[in-house]
Amino acid sequence: MHKLRSEHISQRLFWLMIIIILSLLFLSVPLIVSSYQSYQKADRALTEISALRAVAELANKISRERAPANKVMSSNADEFAANLKELKAYRKEVDLQIEQTRAILAAAGFTVQAQALSSQLKAALAQGRNAVDAYGALPRSERRAWQLDQAIQHMFKAWDSCKGIIENVLVHSEAKGTSVSDYYTLILILADLRDQAGRTASNIMAAVTFNEKIPEDNLARSLQTQHQAYYLWALVNTIQPEQDKTPEYLALHQQVKTQFLDQGIPIVARLMNESIHNQAYSLTGTQLTEAMVDKFVTVVDLQSYILDYSVTVAQTQKKQAQQKLILTLLVALICLVTVIFTMIHARNHVFIPLIKARNTILRLAQHQVIETEREPLSAEPVTLLNALKELKRVLQQRDALEFQLRNIANTDNLTGVSNRLALDEYIRYLENKPNQLKQTGLIIFDVDDFKHVNDTFGHIVGDEVIKLIAEKLQFNVRTSDLIVRYGGDEFLVLIEQTTFEEAWGVANKILKEIGGSELYIAELNQNIHVSVSAGVAVGAVSWMALLEKADKSLFQAKENGKNKVAG
Repeated sequence: MHKLRSEHISQRLFWLMIIIILSLLFLSVPLIVSSYQSYQKADRALTEISALRAVAELANKISRERAPANKVMSSNADEFAANLKELKAYRKEVDLQIEQTRAILAAAGFTVQAQALSSQLKAALAQGRNAVDAYGALPRSERRAWQLDQAIQHMFKAWDSCKGIIENVLVHSEAKGTSVSDYYTLILILADLRDQAGRTASNIMAAVTFNEKIPEDNLARSLQTQHQAYYLWALVNTIQPEQDKTPEYLALHQQVKTQFLDQGIPIVARLMNESIHNQAYSLTGTQLTEAMVDKFVTVVDLQSYILDYSVTVAQTQKKQAQQKLILTLLVALICLVTVIFTMIHARNHVFIPLIKARNTILRLAQHQVIETEREPLSAEPVTLLNALKELKRVLQQRDALEFQLRNIANTDNLTGVSNRLALDEYIRYLENKPNQLKQTGLIIFDVDDFKHVNDTFGHIVGDEVIKLIAEKLQFNVRTSDLIVRYGGDEFLVLIEQTTFEEAWGVANKILKEIGGSELYIAELNQNIHVSVSAGVAVGAVSWMALLEKADKSLFQAKENGKNKVAG
């Protein structure tokens, strides 16, 4: 009987040991799987960013082919042979890089994009080259400016085809959610910046070569590419993570402004101005190409640096993910071995001696004289501290990510103030406290003649106006007040626990602050005067009633001549 009871206790200890081991596995396996998935994602990110880099460098090559092509088409009889030889040699480099890039895309799993490179890009590039060759073969007496411009436009289409492949690779990338995903977008922007830089001169090349007045369409296209170059240059600095703005990056970014934006674009602008005022051009077509090629070097240097840096970051992330996976496996293995060893040690040195002691006591109770065996008792504590710390860190990362996603979802991308999603949450909060709604002030600000600004100066300048208004609002209201971008050019300011006089004073202060501001446009060398109208309302039975009161006040302010406050 005693033996049966002892066997029963041993079985229970055995199953307890199995349960503890399974529990440890239950904790360890998700961590191992998560670490492995992170490693796979980091590995995929490195593969994808390397593929994107290859396509971006190819796009750069195709964009740069326009330089020797333009030199061939704009050269005189003495220069033609040397320039044609240079063009043919460069085309061989481009063709070789196309094949290398196609192999890289295929190896990275972008089969469709690799096929598009072989079919669509090659076809578009062939059309562009045929147009260049056809123009170069024309007798000089039969050449016309429009024919040269058409050949240049065909070369634009070749680059557009390559850009489409970059975008397609981005769309089908699987690791966009990693910490290096910002560089996916940067690669596309930098490729676009390099091409836009080239198009500023190419759009006026034909007219300058033939010493003719630049057509209005070409003027518009060149001006648009100049604006786009400024915009993309600023956008690169916005997207580049702050921790990655190294001294080398900052120097290269500034060089683009100093040498290309401040020195290169003015060359094109001067030629455009000479055309508008019917003056003789200060440069020939070939001289324009040679002058601008030197200015592009800074753009290419910045692009090359970020391409190399993005790959380095991806390699670092992969190495860290690999180390984390190895560490997780090692910790899990150590924990499992420790638990098994501890359970075996506890069984042999704690539980079995206790069972023997129990049996001894029973035998003594039955007057059975036995010899007592003395065995040392010891047991080591079972600890899962390392695994629990790892789990806690993963959960903290998840919580931080969720917080970032909520913050991004509630923020307007352009201005950084709250958006309508944040407003909806605030309205739900107010509707649950009707008494508070009666003491809530609402000011609606609407930019005066904003459509005129967009139509006259373009949407890029319009965006700058919107950001200026948002900055003035943030500077002139309390941090506890809610600023919402409600529409394209309409902002709401909600003030809790306020009176009509206080809200009216805030609106007037902001109106004067904005009315006294001007936005300087460097490209046009002029200032834009900005003003807003405001409608004020305080307290209502519901949010819609409060919004309607403020909206009517805004309408009255507009009727009163704009740049007014009404309530």
